[in-house]
Amino acid sequence: MTESNHFQDWDLSHWQYYHGKPEIGADFKSVPTDFIVTEKLGFELTGEGENLFLLIEKEGLNTQQVCEYLAKFFGKRLRDIGYAGLKDKQSVSRQWFSVQMNVTQAVNLDGLNTEQIRLIEHTRHLRKLKVGALKGNHFSIRLRNVTHMAKLEQRLELIKNSQVPNYFGLQRFGFKGNNLNWANRMADGEQIRDKKIKGFALSAARSFLFNEVVSERIKHQIFLAPQVGEAYILAGSNSYFSQQADDTIYRRLQQGDIQLSAPLFGDGDAIATGPVSVLEQNIMEQHQNWCDLLIENGLKQERRPISLIPGDMRWQKEEGNMVCVEFELPAGAFATSVLRECVNFN
Repeated sequence: MTESNHFQDWDLSHWQYYHGKPEIGADFKSVPTDFIVTEKLGFELTGEGENLFLLIEKEGLNTQQVCEYLAKFFGKRLRDIGYAGLKDKQSVSRQWFSVQMNVTQAVNLDGLNTEQIRLIEHTRHLRKLKVGALKGNHFSIRLRNVTHMAKLEQRLELIKNSQVPNYFGLQRFGFKGNNLNWANRMADGEQIRDKKIKGFALSAARSFLFNEVVSERIKHQIFLAPQVGEAYILAGSNSYFSQQADDTIYRRLQQGDIQLSAPLFGDGDAIATGPVSVLEQNIMEQHQNWCDLLIENGLKQERRPISLIPGDMRWQKEEGNMVCVEFELPAGAFATSVLRECVNFN
C-alpha cells in the first residue's frame, strides 16, 4: 500500500480479528429495513427553550440530506439545524435533530412527513443539539441467507460474553476507501475547499491509524493484556491516565471502570510509554505524512478505548435462514465492528 497514490482502491481487510475470522457468511443490508438504529440521548429534554427537538425516522437518506430538508422546511440556515451523529443512508434511522427558533415562534409541523421522513415526536429544549451528545445507539440488524446458523449462534454467544475490537467501521473510510485518497491529496499539498470532504479525509486518516494500532495489539497478543506504560481511559469519558499495572488496575479493568486505549493521533505528547509507546510510534512513523496533516489542521492528541462490549445483546432466528440481532453500543462505536467478529457479510 502506498500513500502517494491518490486514486487507489483500498483493501481494508487486513485488520486482525480478536476471535479469529468467522467461517459464517450472510447477506447484510439487503434492504434499508435490515438495519434499524435508534439514538439514545444522554440527557433529559426540558420541554422549553429556543430549540425545537425532532425525533425523526428516516429511510434511504443520509443525515446531511435530512438537515437540508429541515432547513428548507422551516426557512432556516443550515447551521441552525443540529444533530448528534451521522447515520447511514442505507438504513432506517431514528435520530434527533434540533432547529433553532424563537421561543415565541409558533410551530406548524403539518406537511413535514414525506415518503422517507416521518416525525415520531417533538419537544423544546434550551440548547442546540451538538455532535457527540449521545449516550449511545440501539441496533436491530437482520442477517439474511446465513450459511451456518448453528455456528453463528455460537459466535453470537461468544461475543455476548466477551469483547471485540473497537474498530472504526468501513463506512468511515468512504467507498473503496476514497476518503483516504483525499487525505493523501491534502498531505501532498492540495487545498480542499469543501469543508465536508476535508473533514471526512482527516477523520478517515485518524481512524485508519487507530485501527492499525488496535490490529497490531491483537497481532502481538496484547489486545487485552495491560503492558508497562499503558494508557487507560475512564469508561464513558474522554479522560485518560498512565499508571503502572497493579492489582487495583486489574480489578478496575475487570469491573469495566477503565479500559485500555489507543491514540487518536494529533498534536501533543503521547501519554503511553514503554513497549506500548514503541508500537504506537512505529505506526506513526509508517504514516508520518498523515500525522503531520492532522497536526497542521489543529487536531489534538486524544485516546479511544480499544475494545467494545455490546450491551443487552440478543437474537432471534427467523424463517429462510435469517436472524435478527439486537444490541446497544456507546456513542461513536460501530455496529459493523461487532458484526465483523460474528460473520462475513456481503
